[in-house]
Amino acid sequence: MSAHVGTRHTLVAERPTGTEPRPYRFPEVRRVTVAGGEVVGAHLPGHRLAWAKSVMESGALHEPVGLDGLARITCSLLDEGSLDRDADAFGLAVEALGAQWRIACGWETQEVGVDLPADRLTAGLDLVAEAIRRPAFTDADVERFLADHVRSLKTAWAQPGTRAQLAFRQALFGPGHRLGGVLGGTPDTAAALTADAIRAFHADRMTAPGTLAVVGDLDTIDLEALGTIAFTGATGTGRPAELAEFTGAPSTRQAIVVDRPGAVQSVLRIGHTAAPRSTPDLIAVELCAEVLGGSFGSRLNHLLREVKGYTYGAHASFGHGRRSGSFTMSAAVHTEVTAAAVVDTIAEIRRMHSDGVTADELAATRAHALGSMPINLQTPGGIGGRLIEAIVHGLPDDHVTREYAEIGSTDRAAVSRAAATHLRPDELAVVVEGDASRVVPDLEAAGFEVVRSEV
Repeated sequence: MSAHVGTRHTLVAERPTGTEPRPYRFPEVRRVTVAGGEVVGAHLPGHRLAWAKSVMESGALHEPVGLDGLARITCSLLDEGSLDRDADAFGLAVEALGAQWRIACGWETQEVGVDLPADRLTAGLDLVAEAIRRPAFTDADVERFLADHVRSLKTAWAQPGTRAQLAFRQALFGPGHRLGGVLGGTPDTAAALTADAIRAFHADRMTAPGTLAVVGDLDTIDLEALGTIAFTGATGTGRPAELAEFTGAPSTRQAIVVDRPGAVQSVLRIGHTAAPRSTPDLIAVELCAEVLGGSFGSRLNHLLREVKGYTYGAHASFGHGRRSGSFTMSAAVHTEVTAAAVVDTIAEIRRMHSDGVTADELAATRAHALGSMPINLQTPGGIGGRLIEAIVHGLPDDHVTREYAEIGSTDRAAVSRAAATHLRPDELAVVVEGDASRVVPDLEAAGFEVVRSEV
């Protein structure tokens, strides 16, 4: 037997003392206008990796009625072959550069680009321009891609949560509004897409110059030359999509139930519409959301997971678009405690609305935000994401620098005021995807008017 058996070992160490955070300054931003478009670059001296994306006014809000998902599909097909090379040759060309192909489709805009070694940026941008300006969209490629996409969507829609998300967005924005759907569309809308629709969307919405975002050592990068590559052959002018009035009118007294027979868990979506990115108290709103449901130690996660044991995790956040936003709480809870979890969640939102945050909560949240932001901005991609944010929302070049300083200066009164202003506990859409035969009686007993959703 070991001589150490039964011996107690005590480790004693001093907890490190934190210091005041150092100021953060976003990289220098340079802008040039060329060939009808604008190039916006962030300077990272000495970096050997580069990142570039073309930003176009062609997001999901630009889609024709009934063709939900068209924007994302069109963007996804850009690397499936061009007029200059087929899909295999295009993929090999990207791979030969050691590049990572990047696309993103949002409600307002789309992004297409690459990150790769800096000395290969020009060649990489040649491929981006080739894909955007001269896509093939052959019938055979589109048919194959759409068949795979429909199968993928059917799999996704068989999983818990997808139908809850659709019902939630319909409750917020109205079932007839594009924002009342989901970005990628549904299996039914995907089945309606055709090669002609894809070609028409590209011709109508994706031929304007747009904006080119670049991150790298700008002393070794010719932004004007990159702009010439990106914008040559572009026609037309990008324009924001029209945005109809929202028709959703959620009420906390209602519970919308999406039936999932036999489910052992219920997926919850609870929230309401919210202010756009331009709201002047954005930082206070974000700090409030972090305290409420943005971290493991948040109020909602602590209550629903640690205290009640209803779920593995609960999350809440504000999403701020260019012209609209949403507040969303999400969790998956045991079926038998569904109604209790909904009641507790609403009560916690109501408490935040009325009482605001505590000094300790704000101190911990501020420290986390100030510590994590510089970490998230250590790569060209991290910098690029914030650069695109400035492009999409029309923000000043130093908006991240200002944001960092504002996080440190926003006080408890401002955060509590944001909670009182931006949380609307009487106008919550409450959506439950679960076994209706088990959850409906409990929801009704808790005082909710149950509405069945057919999504």
